[in-house]
Amino acid sequence: MGPIMVLGSGCVERGGQAMGLVALESADPAVRVQAIKWAGEQESQESLPLLVDRLMEQDASIRFFAIMALERLTGETLGYDYASSASSRREAVGRWREWLERRGSRDQE
Repeated sequence: MGPIMVLGSGCVERGGQAMGLVALESADPAVRVQAIKWAGEQESQESLPLLVDRLMEQDASIRFFAIMALERLTGETLGYDYASSASSRREAVGRWREWLERRGSRDQE
């Protein structure tokens, strides 16, 4: 498998959606940010759980872009603030995980 190319527009090239999802978990923070932007631009519903995971990153820029993508995809922030304390972020991430569970249950019906 060749390298993932991250383009200036935030698109992750090569393999489309699957490669974009893989890039969301990259060890390279710059690649994660570009993948987050790509997920929001592509309205990737499949990326929602991975975007929620990014909300607990140490890097504030990753958290910022993750909540921006989530808001673009869902219209919600669920009270999440990327600059708040770790405990406040944890509480908000809990709300996001509950939201994902409810959404998954609804999709199963």
